[in-house]
Amino acid sequence: MAFISLSNVYFGYDDNNLLNGVNVAFNDNEHVAIIGDNGSGKTTLLKLLSGDLFADNGVINKNADVFLLNQINVSESKSGGEQQMFALMRAFESGADILLLDEPTNNLDSDSKQIFFNHLNTYPNGIVVVSHDRELLQQMDKIIELSNGQIKTYGGNYDFYINQKEREIELLNSKYANAQKSINRLNDTMNIAQNTRQHHESKQKKEINNSKRSRLAANALKGKSQETEAKKRIIIQKKLEEQISIQQSLSEQMRNEKIKIPMPRKDFYSKELINISDMSFEYGNKKIFDKFNFVMYGKSRIRLVGKNGSGKTTLIKIIMGELTAKDGIIKTHGDMAYINQDLSLLNKNKTIIENIMEVSGCLNHDAHVIAANFGFRGNSSSKKVGCLSGGELLKATLASVLGGTSQPDLLILDEPTNNLETKSISILEDALNQYTGAILLVSHDEMFVKNINIDKEVYI
Repeated sequence: MAFISLSNVYFGYDDNNLLNGVNVAFNDNEHVAIIGDNGSGKTTLLKLLSGDLFADNGVINKNADVFLLNQINVSESKSGGEQQMFALMRAFESGADILLLDEPTNNLDSDSKQIFFNHLNTYPNGIVVVSHDRELLQQMDKIIELSNGQIKTYGGNYDFYINQKEREIELLNSKYANAQKSINRLNDTMNIAQNTRQHHESKQKKEINNSKRSRLAANALKGKSQETEAKKRIIIQKKLEEQISIQQSLSEQMRNEKIKIPMPRKDFYSKELINISDMSFEYGNKKIFDKFNFVMYGKSRIRLVGKNGSGKTTLIKIIMGELTAKDGIIKTHGDMAYINQDLSLLNKNKTIIENIMEVSGCLNHDAHVIAANFGFRGNSSSKKVGCLSGGELLKATLASVLGGTSQPDLLILDEPTNNLETKSISILEDALNQYTGAILLVSHDEMFVKNINIDKEVYI
């Protein structure tokens, strides 16, 4: 059997330790996915497996021929999907013992993804993927989660992983509740001890005043009693501090990533949002649209469907006024907001608060409330947008667009899940299901499309 194993492996950049004593093995008869937050070290782990990077400490044993496919940098000569498929076919044709694929389904349309899945399921050797694509994760034999430099293995596909995570959360909730019970009990014990001590001191004082015993002997008994009670209080206090520490640790693990979108101050535009009639558009000599017609009404959720290069993103840019049609009539009504896959809406040189104020038009105080609703509390709301991780940038963008009470009537999304890890995709789904305005979507992520309740598909 061909394999790659990591034993007590450490790796980091500067002071950022991505792997802290990791132990894991991959072989030639399993399809495995590596998941985790952006920046957690997923791509780094692939490069350690391929030999492109070397561990700072620990042992990597490799008895396998590998083929590493990095994320594709799209050039202008071919579409991203074409380049991705060409690279993937090269990988499958290599016949390597273990294929290492970094975000293999990025840029693939539905037809291309099915071709990829067919090759994936018939590939006779091992495959290790880094991916946020839940349709792909569903087809894995095993999922490895990378978090805080540690690895946790789940022996099944994405549904199995989610089920196990839910059980973990239930266990955390149970442990948290037990810790709270212990804290309450120990606090009660401390209060009872305090009241008992005060009662004893009062009783001893009366006995000293009324007794013929020497004051010296009475004080000696009092001192001994106080010493015993002090020792008991120290033991109880130590137990109390331990339980509080356990509860704080559990609280951090239970941290809620969900966000809160306010109710809009106005009714969303319910009539005709977009009306395009007999529209034509060309890139050079290439005709993209010819007498194209499209109508969209308020509160509807529409997905634009078509192969790569069919004009989905072009149509969005025409609607937003970024491109001008050759001819035809384009009418739009209501407020629109556009979130592209690069999440480039915000000003990278400004803080989260400044961007929220600028995009939503709210005041500073309201911006802080919005930031907190989206998980940016305290000093974190003063971060420059250019320094944010992918998940943080998503939340900051959503806060700016949807966090205020003047939300857009139409939210336009172009491949919004492309560069997001699975946790951020879930956050996005939650936000869009709270938002009650209209959505115009371009996405190849079938599970995402289903989860945000798209009600109509328009083919281009």
